[in-house]
Formats: sequence, structure tokens, C-alpha cells
Amino acid sequence: MPIPILQALTDKSAANTAEAFGAPDTTTPAMRAAILGWRAAYFGEGADKEHDPCMRMAYTIVQKLQKGVFAEYRSDILDKDKSEKGSWMDANLSALDAARGELLQWMLIGGECWAKPVPRRLPHGKTGFAPRVIRRHEAAILGRAADGTVTAIGTAEHAVQGGRYYTLFEKRAVDGNGRVTIENRLYRSYDKHTPGVPAPLTELAQYAALPTRCTWTKPVGGLGLAALRMPAANCVDGSADAVSVYAPAMGLIERIDRNEKQLCEEFELARHRITVPEEMLKRRADGGRALRDSVFVALEDGRQELGPQAFSPALRDEPYERRAQHYLRAVENLLGMKRGMLSNAAEVEKTAFEIASTAGDYNLSLIDLQRAWYDFVRGYLALCDRLGQMYGYCGESAWDASEKLAVTWGNGVLYDPDKELETDLRLASAQLLRPEIVLARRFDLPWESEDDLAAIRAKYMPALESLDPEA
Repeated sequence: MPIPILQALTDKSAANTAEAFGAPDTTTPAMRAAILGWRAAYFGEGADKEHDPCMRMAYTIVQKLQKGVFAEYRSDILDKDKSEKGSWMDANLSALDAARGELLQWMLIGGECWAKPVPRRLPHGKTGFAPRVIRRHEAAILGRAADGTVTAIGTAEHAVQGGRYYTLFEKRAVDGNGRVTIENRLYRSYDKHTPGVPAPLTELAQYAALPTRCTWTKPVGGLGLAALRMPAANCVDGSADAVSVYAPAMGLIERIDRNEKQLCEEFELARHRITVPEEMLKRRADGGRALRDSVFVALEDGRQELGPQAFSPALRDEPYERRAQHYLRAVENLLGMKRGMLSNAAEVEKTAFEIASTAGDYNLSLIDLQRAWYDFVRGYLALCDRLGQMYGYCGESAWDASEKLAVTWGNGVLYDPDKELETDLRLASAQLLRPEIVLARRFDLPWESEDDLAAIRAKYMPALESLDPEA
């Protein structure tokens, strides 16, 4: 009988996880239920006789925040044209940037996700890495250190080939010496809802080179995965698990779905109809056309003496709309979003100052997310460097992501570059700042050494000598 590993990653039960990976899931029952609830809310699941999730609030929140974070995002490797390691890192950064939307969205949905560096061929023929996203609901946390760092994790990866469904189960654990041990098992099934039976890793080309078990020869700093976490404390059970961006608003989202269902029923009950005697709706034996029962409603036999009458009660939509706006403003307050991003700002009875203050909260929220992304990118590139050295994909020369990674976010979020340039120009005019430094800040260039300043003068200031009257 095959091990129910797939069930362990769907229902998150500790017993199934222990059987699948040899260790129980450390996630509490409250967090397991919350993680599945966040996923269901994002996909608009849960429609029933009392709830209508057509507003897709979780999806809307994630999309608006993701677009705000990356609206004017730019990243670069400063030494990409100066060193072979910099050029190699730039290719890895480009692959990461291509997946940035997916990574940030799954972090917002599940509170945490991981980027697994997977080898890929680079345009210049060398081997680098591209990130493979591991979603929170597809992972079982099998161990944590005292500081909350994940020390063991079980994940699932799915593939389809030849009408068969394949699931690769991977367990990673790091020992006290920092070395990672990885175990891989492949299962084959004709039903995507069950794991099926064990299959050799060589059955799929993409897994043919994977070992069933291996231990890395060098420590890489953790599990060999780069974690992207929500910068917020756990509001579900207070554990080390990260929480979804809309976790505090799940109760409000449930009420919004309930209110939408009631509003739809109000429209249905109040739509214009005509009551007629019952026999008018009976189909005749000759196949004559009957009246549409969505417009004409039959009366019971006791009221056959009445003729057709219009039925059009007053629509009570305003109370539902007011209640919906109240809920939407409450969601904006909880999540630090700008007034009007979800609600109708024109209907808010607040002063202009109070409305403007929510824009400041929104900027602070974006800054928190952008800092989390920047720290994640630095950690991912550092991991690529360690893995690249271990596998011989890059040289062993020192490379510091903190010094070589340049990230800008555009106007009005972290800073306004136009205002920064204006300030720098005033300082340069007063001879309080060198012009080379102004240009370096404008074009994200290094300026720490005299060689850096000389390169800026040669590229951007070639006419200075010809303008010097003493030359």
C-alpha cells in the first residue's frame, strides 16, 4: 500500500506527515487550518447558501500590494561588466526578477514561500540558477531551531507526462555542522489526487540526475532554500510561522462574502414580476408557448379570481452597500492600505487630512514589503554564490551582495530620486559635494574609490578639461 504522502501535504495531519517524511509537522492545527483558509480565500472557494466570494477580496488585496511594491522596481549588479562573477550573478538576478511577481504573491498569500535554486544553462554557455517557487501550503515544516529558523522541511513537486501524474517528494534537513541532507522519492499515478506507486527517478528526464539521498559536502547556510517571509508577527497562534498579509482581515472577508450573498438575494427577491392565475402557466397539449415563469408567477388555486398584477417591491440595496463600505474601510485600516484602494473614498466622511494620512500608512506598508524583498534577494544571491562554488559553476572569489546589488523603487515610496537629485545639485553648486558623486547617485554607480570617480569623469565629464580656462 503506497504511503499517503500527498494527503499529508493536503490535509496537513501530523500523523500522515510523520508517515510520509519520518517526522511530524511542527505546524499547529490552528495554523494548518489558517493556511488552507488563506489559500481557499485567494482562489474564491467557499461559496454556499450563505456566502458569495465573487468580490475576491483576498485576490484583490494581493494584486494591489504586489503592483504597488514593484511599480517602479529596478535591480542591477554593479560589477556585471567588470568581473566574471558579477556577470554570472547578473544572469541569476535576471532569472529571479522574472519570477518576482509569483514569489511575492505566494508570500502574501501564505505568509512565507521559498525559492529553490535550480541549475539552468546561461546564455553564455555557463550554468547558473533559476528559482523554483515552493508554496507554503505545499510544504510541511518538520523542524525548527530555537530562533524559529526552519531546519527540516518536506515539499512536493508535480509533473504530468504520458497521461500519468508524477509527484516528487523531497525532504531536506540540516545537521549541527550545517550540512544539508536531501532525500528524493518519486510516485506515479493515473489519478492526480493520489500519490500512486513508487517510481524510479529516472522515469522522468528532469529527475534522472537526482540521487535518492545525498549530503552536501559543504555548509551553504541553512537548507539551501531562500525564504521570503511576511514582515509581521503571527496573529493566529503566536508561533514562529509567518502569516498571510490578509490574515487579520479573514473575519471581515467572511462578512463581506456573506453581505454580498444577502445583497444578491435582495436583488433576486425585489426584481419585477407579474402574478397571474395558475392556469396561465400550464402548457397546452398542442404545444403552445407558455409564459416565462421567471417573470410571471402563478397564484394558488384559492386566488384564481384575481387578474394579472405587478409585483415590484422597493429595493433595499443602500443598507447593504453601506455595510459593505464599512467592512472595506475596516480591511484597509487593518492592512495599512490607502483609503479608497478597496472602499469608495468619496463616501468616507473624514477630513482631507485624515484621508491623506492613510496614504502614509500605505507607503509604510509597501516599505516593509520592499525591505523584505531586498533582504530576500541578497540572501538568494548569496546562496547562489555558495552553491555555485560547491558545484563549480562559478569562481571562488569573494562577492558581497550587500555591496554589488543595486535596487531602486522609484518615486514616492522609499524616496523621491528627483528631490534627491535637486538636493545633491544644490550641494554641488555650493561646493559641498563633488559632481562625480552626484552623477554616481543618479546612475547607481560606485564612487567609493578614486578609480571609481575617475571612471565617472571619463564617461560623463569629458568636456571639463576643454572648458578649463587655465588649461
